[in-house]
Amino acid sequence: MDVPMEIVTDLSEVCSPSNLKCPADTEGLESIDIFKDPIPEGVDLHTLKLLKERKGKLTSHRKEINYLIKEILPSKEPQAFQEIKMNEVVLSVAICHPRKQNKVQEFNVLGSQCLAELRDKIFCTADDMILGEHSDNPDQMSQLTAKEVYKSGFFFIEGVFYNDKRDPLSRDHSKVIMDWAKDPGRRKCPGLGLFTSKRMEDVVFEDLKVKLGYPYLYCHQGNCEHLLIFTDMRLLDVDDQPNLNEYPLQVFKHRGKRLRCRVCDVYTARWVTVNDVLASEEPCFFCATCFKGLHYSPNGEKICDFRAYPVVGDFDW
Repeated sequence: MDVPMEIVTDLSEVCSPSNLKCPADTEGLESIDIFKDPIPEGVDLHTLKLLKERKGKLTSHRKEINYLIKEILPSKEPQAFQEIKMNEVVLSVAICHPRKQNKVQEFNVLGSQCLAELRDKIFCTADDMILGEHSDNPDQMSQLTAKEVYKSGFFFIEGVFYNDKRDPLSRDHSKVIMDWAKDPGRRKCPGLGLFTSKRMEDVVFEDLKVKLGYPYLYCHQGNCEHLLIFTDMRLLDVDDQPNLNEYPLQVFKHRGKRLRCRVCDVYTARWVTVNDVLASEEPCFFCATCFKGLHYSPNGEKICDFRAYPVVGDFDW
């Protein structure tokens, strides 16, 4: 960031946790755990009252399972070590569910990394869906995923569309929005203006102008939209992962619920059907065994009209 060391030193002193201590404190802030320390009686803070109600298995389980920051888990595949430069900026970026709007992932990214590197780490079941309807031949379905066919996507941050143009066949989905917003009559609406676009692979995070806590947009597969929120920004410290190649580093993972078969209610769902007269609900989920046993004759022929699609993954995230 080309920041003089005097300014870095001043910032470290001003932002030091020691400034939050008072003479009555007998221990360091790092030893305080709000989930385990007793709450004094007679405290009127509503936040503490709610925290007391949430204490128990749910809070403890969510803290240890969802957040991976304490372990700083490395990637499954070993990465060659590359040292991070001095005074590197670390940004925390949260990704929300496209419908439920709850946080499903959070990453630590470096200011020197390009936006495309973050996009490659974002998980969404819409990317992994197997294309096509497969009720006629469920044993010979295509393995081609939506992400392999529809590679376009963009981030929308502070009036700028950052498009993924790494593939020559990628479409610029932001163009139709920018053309729509150019109508002089619409520019009077709050938030509308003359938007611009850039290639996300050519822009690094430290070039962005962002507001912490403000909702931005990640859009892929044409209409799958996720809120993207920058939750924190700080300098790299000694507790962070030192290997550059591990970033963007996932520090939060949503705990999904296993989709069980609606027939046996035991095994994980592998198929979902629609327009199915044999199903008890619409859409309806089936494990592989129940799906074939209910919908096909012993020689493999369909016994009724329905549409079937493979279920992506093991969890309803």
